[in-house]
Amino acid sequence: MDLLDCLDTTWSGAVVYVDEGVKKDLSRPYGRVNRKQLKSKMLQKCITNGVKFHQSKVTNVVHEEANSTVVCSDGVKIQASVVLDATGFSRCLVQYDKPYNPGYQVAYGIVAEVDGHPFDVDKMVFMDWRDKHLDSYPELKERNSKIPTFLYAMPFSSNRIFLEETSLVARPGLRMEDIQERMAARLKHLGINVKRIEEDERCVIPMGGPLPVLPQRVVGIGGTAGMVHPSTGYMVARTLAAAPIVANAIVRYLGSPSSNSLRGDQLSAEVWRDLWPIERRRQREFFCFGMDILLKLDLDATRRFFDAFFDLQPHYWHGFLSSRLFLPELLVFGLSLFSHASNTSRLEIMTKGTVPLAKMINNLVQDRD
Repeated sequence: MDLLDCLDTTWSGAVVYVDEGVKKDLSRPYGRVNRKQLKSKMLQKCITNGVKFHQSKVTNVVHEEANSTVVCSDGVKIQASVVLDATGFSRCLVQYDKPYNPGYQVAYGIVAEVDGHPFDVDKMVFMDWRDKHLDSYPELKERNSKIPTFLYAMPFSSNRIFLEETSLVARPGLRMEDIQERMAARLKHLGINVKRIEEDERCVIPMGGPLPVLPQRVVGIGGTAGMVHPSTGYMVARTLAAAPIVANAIVRYLGSPSSNSLRGDQLSAEVWRDLWPIERRRQREFFCFGMDILLKLDLDATRRFFDAFFDLQPHYWHGFLSSRLFLPELLVFGLSLFSHASNTSRLEIMTKGTVPLAKMINNLVQDRD
């Protein structure tokens, strides 16, 4: 994607702490995106290619047979052949026709200057599910045993680090104050004294839920188009990869005035079809199945799940996390995960996954081109 210059730090690998006694080394490099650099690069590409900006709030879109009119709060009206909604989870223009009841990933993170930390600066901490730091906080430990959180950490140096306490997925989502309490207890236990916070972030990410109405006149991308990975909360890489697909589809189907180009509903329908082909919809259905299982796992069950998950061949857990596996391989992934799981974990997957599995199969059968 020509975006390597937007990575401000990279690590040769990562680690996962399943519990106090189990640590897994992941031989996969990781990088941290410099958001300001990425935004600057995207804006510069827009300017170079003659994109015009208008800063206002869209209050309405009026659709005619061949074109649409975007109505702005400042009175400006913009004519468009196709309208693209990238407003995220506010879902301002894209329509949904099914109840919206997602899971929520909630996280609190800081980039901080610290006296020191116990982590290897050459590896990022992908997940730390240890809970010994809560031994002195019985109420917090009890809550964490039911709906667990993990630490995600990126050490930049011996005294500068990104630290984030994350609830992978819950419904309803955890309170931000709860996340912050757990993080404070963890940092105290790890002996991490924060001298200065350079920046902080509070994340609440809806995960799963139904796709928007397919097709519809307004085209969506990103969160408003249901593109968040329902099992992980990842979206940026998937959206960046989808952007050229949407752009090329619009150019291809819009064509030139002299060609047999498409307009209106037909144009939008073809763009939606390229954005959400049947393979991607089936893939997402499987990911939603994974989310429905994760929603039911307590701390011990979550540990057993990820102990088996990261024992898989890297091709499978890489592909699952990066949305590169499609349904045939995802079925092999599921069987492989089941075979690697402990007997206790297998029983948990069967008892807590039966209803989600039936739901997934029903949705797959009903979803046809």
